[in-house]
Amino acid sequence: MASVFLLRCKAEPRSQGDAFADTDEPAQIVARSFLARPTARVPRGAVWHIGNTSEMKGGAVFFALGREVIVKAHEFDNRLREFREIEQSQAPFTVGVYDPETQVAGILVRPNVSMNAKEVAAKIAILLEEPGIARRNNRQIVVDFIPDPTGFIAALETAHRITRFEFEFTPPNPPGDNKYIRQPLKNFAERAGAEEGKVSVRGYALNKNELADLTRDIAAAGDNATATIQSKEKGSLERRSLNINPLREPVDAGFHEATGDAILRATQDGFKSLKNKDENG
Repeated sequence: MASVFLLRCKAEPRSQGDAFADTDEPAQIVARSFLARPTARVPRGAVWHIGNTSEMKGGAVFFALGREVIVKAHEFDNRLREFREIEQSQAPFTVGVYDPETQVAGILVRPNVSMNAKEVAAKIAILLEEPGIARRNNRQIVVDFIPDPTGFIAALETAHRITRFEFEFTPPNPPGDNKYIRQPLKNFAERAGAEEGKVSVRGYALNKNELADLTRDIAAAGDNATATIQSKEKGSLERRSLNINPLREPVDAGFHEATGDAILRATQDGFKSLKNKDENG
């Protein structure tokens, strides 16, 4: 079965304020940037495009994402009775859906286009900056892949002890952050004019359940966390990172419904499973 990986697409405030900037909602800034169908040259020189965009019911945005490549092909000229090498232009692409309600995009995994979630996130960030909609609102586009927290949480829960835990945060943007820890920190970052921040806590044996719950929230935001753990009583301390593997959600983009609807449902299901503690066991 096909699958999608999830990207958190944010329009974060720039550090330098602008009294004359537009004041569109962050989710709509991202949506309009998709709909602008941008083209951009990314690092290493490749040209990438967002195209085939359309608004779906409920405000979600369907889009195609791909790149231009020149490949060499061989052909035989029957008239001249000669073989020759020619260059052909190809445009491998995949498709996805951006959900403004959660500010999450689901990208259909396809070979040669979207196998590496981190690289695709970086390319989409460059593309969404291109129309200038974020700049006119004094914001910048930030796109991060949502990691699969399963292995990291398992390491926390089975560790003999956890001695250090660190996580990143940025000013308020996507909805649904942990209201007791991350949301106050984000609000402080916004008041202080900060672009990002990091929290570090240390102790002889930190509370595993508290850290596991917080990790789900950090993963859903597309941020990173690290932990220093002792797996066994007499084992050495080791550092683990959350941002290792992207979260993937199965999607049936087959015969009975439009591909966009299937991707949107898979994206929402994957994000919901992260945010809902009960669904994580």
